[in-house]
Amino acid sequence: MKQTVALIPAHNEVLTVRKVVDETIPHVDRVIVIDDGSTDGTLETLSGSGALVVHHKKNLGKGARLVEGFDLAFGQGADFVITLDADQQHNPTDIPLFLNRSKKHLDSIVLGDRSGAMAQMPATRRRGIKFGNFFISWACGRIIKDAQCGMRLYPASMWEKVDIPAKQTEGFKFETAILMYAAELNVLFEYVPIDARYEGYVLRPSHFDPFRDFLRLFGLVSYFLISRGFQPKGLLRSLGLIR
Repeated sequence: MKQTVALIPAHNEVLTVRKVVDETIPHVDRVIVIDDGSTDGTLETLSGSGALVVHHKKNLGKGARLVEGFDLAFGQGADFVITLDADQQHNPTDIPLFLNRSKKHLDSIVLGDRSGAMAQMPATRRRGIKFGNFFISWACGRIIKDAQCGMRLYPASMWEKVDIPAKQTEGFKFETAILMYAAELNVLFEYVPIDARYEGYVLRPSHFDPFRDFLRLFGLVSYFLISRGFQPKGLLRSLGLIR
């Protein structure tokens, strides 16, 4: 029987993380929360939740904690890891949709796809997602419907193959880097339509800095493209000129 672990990185999300954990537990075999240096009582609010909570005093950023969580979950025998944010942006009741899609595509990464719910997003977020989809699709050599959604299901078979340089997992880089390196190894991507949950759900400012983190992601993807000869076929595919 396949084992699925939910991985939830958290940093100062005391208002939301317990609710996310409680709603996630019924849908998976285990829940792991990586508490990335929270100072607001996040750790305490998870007491008795049933989740495995790994607490760190120092904040290292989302990417480092996701890598840590993958190593832990897959090292303990998980077949799949599904990632969710701790701020309620992702709906745990969507987890069965990811699991069902994965049953038919065991070695594929299953990505949450918010493209049908773009009207629910802030305008600046919509523009950023559209540009990111184009740029990351170019690097991946295929059309990516939603390259920045953090709700994803990853198979152990993918994690065994993908080797991402440590510098490219820092901060918010990891979720982009893993798509590019997985695509390079011909790992397939599947999609599950999900809602974009912002107003009334996200109860604190995002940790994502629009200027600083955009520049870091731009640098990451640019480096990847330059080191691979700019991937002209990927550009043509991202523009919809070839398949």
